[in-house]
Amino acid sequence: MDEIILKKIVESLNKEEKVALVTLTEIEGSTPRDEGSLMLVWENGKSFGSIGGGKIEYTVIQEAIETLKTNKSKNFSHSLTPEGDLKMQCGGKAKGFIRVFVPENKLIIAGGGHIGEKVLELATFLGFRCVLIDDREEYKEKESLQKASNLIISPYEKALDQIIITEDTYIVIATKGHSGDLDFVKEALKTKAKYIGLIGSKIKHIFIKNALKEEGFTDETINKIYGPIGLNISNQLPEEIAVSIMSEILLIKNNGTLKHRKDCI
Repeated sequence: MDEIILKKIVESLNKEEKVALVTLTEIEGSTPRDEGSLMLVWENGKSFGSIGGGKIEYTVIQEAIETLKTNKSKNFSHSLTPEGDLKMQCGGKAKGFIRVFVPENKLIIAGGGHIGEKVLELATFLGFRCVLIDDREEYKEKESLQKASNLIISPYEKALDQIIITEDTYIVIATKGHSGDLDFVKEALKTKAKYIGLIGSKIKHIFIKNALKEEGFTDETINKIYGPIGLNISNQLPEEIAVSIMSEILLIKNNGTLKHRKDCI
């Protein structure tokens, strides 16, 4: 059973699905299952294994679904007596731990030019699994782009068909021109990506937004674009632009605030 549980965790992560592992760590008195009982729970409420069925299992599944929303593991403790929180007749007490397994954060970079390659370098250092996309065949062998977990040479309007995109996916768009940016952002806006950042000036962004409106995109959808991309901390060198972009992504990923740490004491 343990081996099957582990295999299913690996399978889920390979499919870029979150999964929670529920373990009964301590029991007192009469309970439906023994210490060490395991159960997996997915975001859609599907489960595998059991920690006892009935009301306790239903309750813990709901707790596990909530932990998957926050990506934060947690302990749980439930009384199985008529007077306890679950109003059960077993008479015991069950404690456990819900461990959340989350796929690596994925960053999709559209464009392998000087900005894209610096973002790739920094994001890889920060532990992101990076997919780099470019429409230039010669970039397939570009040495600085080989850090990418996946290097895709494809027309921008078709590239995302090859990639699983979840709510934990981040997208940076920095192609060689307005046309590539527009092609890619149109496809990116159809996904569940948490972040879609587009490089360029304010004038360029006005052009892109107007073009998207003409294509039928709503203001609500268009406003999902972070652009001009990044925090206002760089001097426009590629390296510093990459830092400003990744700082914005980390701000969103970690639910951060734009404050000096010294002001939070």
